[in-house]
Amino acid sequence: MIMITQQIIALLPLFIIGLTVVILMLNIAWKRNYLINTIITVIGLSFSFFSLHFLNQNNIININLLQIDGHTIFYTSLILLSSLGTCILAYPYLIHYLDNREEFCLLIAISTIGCLILVSANHLVSLFLGFELSSLPLIGLIGYIYYEKFSIEAAIKYMLLSSVASAFLLFGMALIYSESGNLLIENIGKNLQEHITNQPFILIGLGMMMVGFLFKLSLVPFHLWTPDIYQGAPLPTCAFLSTASKIANFSILMRLFLYMPSDNSKSLYLLLSIISCCSIVFGNLMAMNQRNIKRFLGYSSISHFGYLLVILIALKKNNQFSEEAAAIYCINYLFTNLGVFGVLSLIFSQYEYSRFKLSPSYQGLFFYKPVLSIVMTIMMLSLAGMPTTLGFISKFFILSISINAHLWFLTGIIILGSTVGLYCYLRIIISLYISDSSVISYNNNYQYHCSSSVIVNKILVLICTIVILGLGIFPQPLITLVKIMQPIL
Repeated sequence: MIMITQQIIALLPLFIIGLTVVILMLNIAWKRNYLINTIITVIGLSFSFFSLHFLNQNNIININLLQIDGHTIFYTSLILLSSLGTCILAYPYLIHYLDNREEFCLLIAISTIGCLILVSANHLVSLFLGFELSSLPLIGLIGYIYYEKFSIEAAIKYMLLSSVASAFLLFGMALIYSESGNLLIENIGKNLQEHITNQPFILIGLGMMMVGFLFKLSLVPFHLWTPDIYQGAPLPTCAFLSTASKIANFSILMRLFLYMPSDNSKSLYLLLSIISCCSIVFGNLMAMNQRNIKRFLGYSSISHFGYLLVILIALKKNNQFSEEAAAIYCINYLFTNLGVFGVLSLIFSQYEYSRFKLSPSYQGLFFYKPVLSIVMTIMMLSLAGMPTTLGFISKFFILSISINAHLWFLTGIIILGSTVGLYCYLRIIISLYISDSSVISYNNNYQYHCSSSVIVNKILVLICTIVILGLGIFPQPLITLVKIMQPIL
């Protein structure tokens, strides 16, 4: 009886989000009201987040296909915060959208369920279920504003490429099952420890599974979809795609790597080192000449997950320290991206974007929104890893890990990539303080239309700024928090 109670409590976040989905569908069928749907979604996500308080991170609870531990609780909280922030950003952005808006919150909630399943997966079946359930709603979210230029194109691209990635993942699982005879991730890891990685089907299966995850993380050479999808998708969708979806896939990839033997996978780690180097260098180089801020952020995400891949490469040599570094980096990436997309959604609503057919512009932002310009500057500096921001702490942890693991070549690539990235982010920062009379006149007109619907959005951006600066200056509370997270093994 006690065990059943613990399992029910462990599944509370999923139960609450599932109930939220049902209520949203009933509300849409009864009476369409975007404000009510947004409130229902925010309340459901908030209750789901606070239900994590009842979970004990020191206990490992296995519920058939799912495993609830400190790792699961931590990344679940990040995903719920990302979904909550996305819903808040979406309201002022879609407030003047002339077509149905209510389904946006519904798709976010369904994709969140998929991300939560993916984070807690301990079985290849639940892994694939979470992988697909988190991806399918993204197709609708990317093409949600269907009459905009590049929107349908981006949705079709993501649908086709995502289906290919899913096929690779499923075929890789089938090959691993055919050799190991097991679908539990932990048992597969034990079989791998018994030196069966010399068998070609196991190596091919692992490689095909990696293709699926590398696509979702938009790492080289599976990155080509990223800038196009970022450009065509609505701003709130970009915020969700770059945070919740990628963090969920990274967390399950970390779980797989913790069970994987390091001695028999040297070729795989060498390949991942090459992918990490290419992602860091390519992402930063391609971001240098981007004029569209959304494409710039797409290429930026490639380089950032290239840095995170270094943690996976060094994971076996220092488990606890690597998990802490990954947690800190994901927190910084989450709040900086929510802050950046929050600022952009405050600059342009969908109504104004459709009416004037202008791409979101940030040039001369200081002259009509000085506070937002300062916030954007802080977020860019954090992404660049500059001191007094949380980005510096996260970048410092990654450098420490690469040095401790004697990954000297990767350490040099990290320094080189950070230098090139600093130039890219400084170019964005400088443009914020360059006057442009046409943009200033346009955005003053925008302020008149949307000033009454962005208060919560402004609060979200303010919270992100406080987190980035506060934890950048005083990081000890965050370090203490992530140390509570227990290793999986």
